[in-house]
Amino acid sequence: MTVIDDPLIVGGQGSRLYDGDGIAAKKRVIIDKGVLKSYYIDYYYSRKLGMEPTSGGSSNVIIEPGEKTLEQLIAQSKKGILVTGFIGGNSNTATGDFSYGIIGQLIENGKLVKPVNEMNLSGNLTEIWEHLVEMGNDPYPNSAWLRPSMFFRDIFFSGV
Repeated sequence: MTVIDDPLIVGGQGSRLYDGDGIAAKKRVIIDKGVLKSYYIDYYYSRKLGMEPTSGGSSNVIIEPGEKTLEQLIAQSKKGILVTGFIGGNSNTATGDFSYGIIGQLIENGKLVKPVNEMNLSGNLTEIWEHLVEMGNDPYPNSAWLRPSMFFRDIFFSGV
């Protein structure tokens, strides 16, 4: 997984020339093929940590897309859930534990079978990323987070 923060995309929803601390915006690789390369550090925390400030927050976050369409990702799943939305939940930022309500579609033998609603997805944020198998080639264009569809294996839902 590669994640890039690019505040200089013309017309991007998160584009900017400077951040809230007045730090000049620049394109940065945050995660390179699964390896953390950079942090978001504002002036306040740079002084506390004794590190150079980078920026206090994200701008246009680009998650590198893969090769397959969403339809191809669905077709390769024998049984699964296509999550199309979240309906509340919570997370513990200290431990990474989370629990979110989801809505979506049940997948069986590579086909969308029926809608599902009020299901629950829970686990640990650090651990769930270890189950990421593949990215789609369809970055969502209407957000500052340009992220494609993501295919996870061995993720468990309650409510089916």
